[in-house]
Amino acid sequence: MGVNSLAIVGGTPDDTERYKLWLEENLKAISPLLSAHDTWSNDLLNEAVGESWLSETYATLRLNSESPILTAEIKTYLISVVLDNRKAEPAWFRRRIPVIQFLTERGHQLLASAGAASLSDIPHPLFQPRAAGDASKSVQHNEDILTAFTDWYGERYPNRRRTQTREYIRDGQTVVGEYRAPEIQLIGEVHKILIINRALMVPVANQDIILLNHLYSEEDTRFRDRQRRSDAYVSFLDFEAWLRPLMRSFILDKIEHGELASRTVSGMRSRLHLFASFLAEEGVKSPDKVTEELMERYVAWGNRRGSAGKNWYTDIVQLLKRAPTLLPEQWKPISLDPRATKKIKYKQAPDDPRNRLYASREGANRAAPPEALSTMVQLLDELPAPIPAVFMLGISTGARAEDLHAILFDCLEEDPHDSRFMLLTFWQNNVSKWNTKPLLKTDPAHKALIEMIEAQRERVRQKHGGDTKYLFPTFYGKMESFLGHHWTLQELKKLCLKHSIVDDEGRPFDFTWHPLRHHRGTQMAAEGHDILSIMFELGHASPDMATMYVNRRLDLKKKALLHKGGGKFYTIESRVDTAIGDLLVRKETMVATRVCGGACTLPGQLGEWCDKAHACLSCKFFRADSDDVDHFRCERSSLYSAIEGLEHEAKEFEEQGQTRMAEITRKRIQRNKDAAQSTDNIIRSIEQDGEYQGSVIKFKPAVPLQEQLL
Repeated sequence: MGVNSLAIVGGTPDDTERYKLWLEENLKAISPLLSAHDTWSNDLLNEAVGESWLSETYATLRLNSESPILTAEIKTYLISVVLDNRKAEPAWFRRRIPVIQFLTERGHQLLASAGAASLSDIPHPLFQPRAAGDASKSVQHNEDILTAFTDWYGERYPNRRRTQTREYIRDGQTVVGEYRAPEIQLIGEVHKILIINRALMVPVANQDIILLNHLYSEEDTRFRDRQRRSDAYVSFLDFEAWLRPLMRSFILDKIEHGELASRTVSGMRSRLHLFASFLAEEGVKSPDKVTEELMERYVAWGNRRGSAGKNWYTDIVQLLKRAPTLLPEQWKPISLDPRATKKIKYKQAPDDPRNRLYASREGANRAAPPEALSTMVQLLDELPAPIPAVFMLGISTGARAEDLHAILFDCLEEDPHDSRFMLLTFWQNNVSKWNTKPLLKTDPAHKALIEMIEAQRERVRQKHGGDTKYLFPTFYGKMESFLGHHWTLQELKKLCLKHSIVDDEGRPFDFTWHPLRHHRGTQMAAEGHDILSIMFELGHASPDMATMYVNRRLDLKKKALLHKGGGKFYTIESRVDTAIGDLLVRKETMVATRVCGGACTLPGQLGEWCDKAHACLSCKFFRADSDDVDHFRCERSSLYSAIEGLEHEAKEFEEQGQTRMAEITRKRIQRNKDAAQSTDNIIRSIEQDGEYQGSVIKFKPAVPLQEQLL
């Protein structure tokens, strides 16, 4: 039983007396034992929880404050979070003892200075409407509360830290900053949780803060595990009051219809906040002021800000179209011109001195540089476990960062159908599919990968005493989750900075996880794998997605043509046909068909009428394949032998006076000579790498239209 169990009584958030009754009712429902005591000892805690998970004995902790509402808030907070399996550990409780002591001793003074009846009445920066033009998200807590707690903490614990220095890597440089210590930040977390709890008093459809646990289930794979120690939520308190009902109804409607996954809620909220910032700058305070003219200004406003993509506008259009249905009494229909999207300055790729076309066509700098990765592999022993294993799995599988860190403990097993292989299976959360990678035991690279996974399994067994759920586990209380990719990322960034690892252009290599995925796709393309193989390896839904992940897509097309019967194709006049390669690899329509020695470009319906098998050398629809040069040499030799034989037959017919037969034979000789000339042209063109050596093509430009009218 966790925070979710608190939403059992109806009420109005702004009604202080109703809030007090709500706290008391919830407290009795959760733990009648605790609600009757003003102190909390170790024995009482174990009795309230129902099991003894506190191995140490604590002095009696006073819970009552001079404010009855604050006392109820303290008790409700403690019992609700302690009953959460993610926090069921003595260290978690020990760290919060100073916060409880401060609230019981100085809490009433804090409420008096803020003019609030309860701690949840004090404003929190995360739950306040943003200033006009401010689309950023503050990560700070209420400064007055932090300052008051810091002063008290320094008096009570003068030898403990109140600030700390943090070091992290950004843009290839070490950034050092001084922050409040985590022990101080805890008072802000308690304040935030109490505000969230208070918002749960009303039904979900009317809540200004909604826990995602109430909107998503376990069917959303790894949703619970991603929550780790804190429940994810979506807040509408940072919107203006007149906008909250629409924003809440819109998001709930999209979730109900399966159009918004849990991992994309934050992205949708950011686009809604962008629109809210625009309305604040325009001074719009009511729905009737939202007009088509206003939306035209919104397009120009977004373009000036350099907003990327189109969703920042199209999602708002969808919002306003749904508004009259969701809230018919407040919002009226408005006419929006769909052509307005043409005015959006859409950027498919970032600004690049080599122009956007180059970046889009070649996918420049999307894959991690091979030289930098090779250097990192040699230095992995300097990093703590299990980072080397995670990194090598990333290079070998091309899995996304979260999927890579969340690989299951039993991911590797024997292939039941072929003893030569092991099967590596992992879940791909982005496409909701399992991906299975066969590992050949005799392959040196695959053998090393198998041994690395087995070594990681043994390391986990020794540390945790048995098998776990994840291959790279981490525990929060009694709850197992997977290793977060932010920590591993920072450690790898530090490694690159320490050893001055650079990219292909000589700049400091700023490592991130996703380019490993591009690296894997590019590597497979360079090795000659076809698009389908790359698609299966990376777990894409279509071949088009596979091509987008490859850095050198032009090289991939060339290799695909060379290995699938389409290096260069020639007409019987020895000209190179550059289109036939694309026609052969297209799947949606059969626009070209393989035949002996090349391809036939005769449309499929007409091709059914062709009765000239093996007569392609005289057909204008035939395209000769450069890979079949030996075939054409044999054809030419056979044609010369046939011509010689036909010459003898023609002479015999003429000597015998069979004029008609001699005429027919001469025509056959000419057709074979034409075919032999075609093979000569084809062979000569292939041997000279497709350069046409015939006469100059004379081109006469069309007569200008003005001259035609004269």
